[in-house]
Amino acid sequence: MTTALALLSALLYAAAPPLLAVVQARDPHHDTVRDPVSDYALGTARGLFQWHGHLGTLAAALMAGVMHLAGLPGWLVACMAAVVLARIGVLLFPTDLEGAPKTASGRLHMGFAVASFALYYTVADNATPLLAPAAPPALAGVLIALRWLCAWALAALVACLLLPPLRRWFGLAERVFLIAVPAWFAAASLAIAVR
Repeated sequence: MTTALALLSALLYAAAPPLLAVVQARDPHHDTVRDPVSDYALGTARGLFQWHGHLGTLAAALMAGVMHLAGLPGWLVACMAAVVLARIGVLLFPTDLEGAPKTASGRLHMGFAVASFALYYTVADNATPLLAPAAPPALAGVLIALRWLCAWALAALVACLLLPPLRRWFGLAERVFLIAVPAWFAAASLAIAVR
């Protein structure tokens, strides 16, 4: 059962980056280098953005179960469960567009997004040393490389948020993170499936 669920998890995570590309193609008015991904929730790609969000939420919930069944530490499973809640918050509370007045919904959206990004990275960073040694060498290498890509992308995201001269690069940093994270979780799911 663990293997089947892990393979399903890998499939859901592998579908996330292509679906994000479809969302971006559907609403080309947003600058992929500058604008946050959440801006798509307010444009012509709103429906697709919601599907992308629900897919990621389902994948996170499934991954929490897979990690539990695989015997990973309970606190990592709890982090994945918290990711599910944070993702629901991101979907429930729309963001504020750049330059628009700040709203309570936008602040909540930002809080949930920050929480989900931090939790995702925490899981990837701490689960890699647990999964890589038992994985086939090529898959272990992928896990380790994606762990570092997640770290660098998250650091770039934070820098773009905090340093005004870098804000014009926020969208790119976020997109790299939002591709690296599901790629890591797809690889982690496969590592669990083949154990």
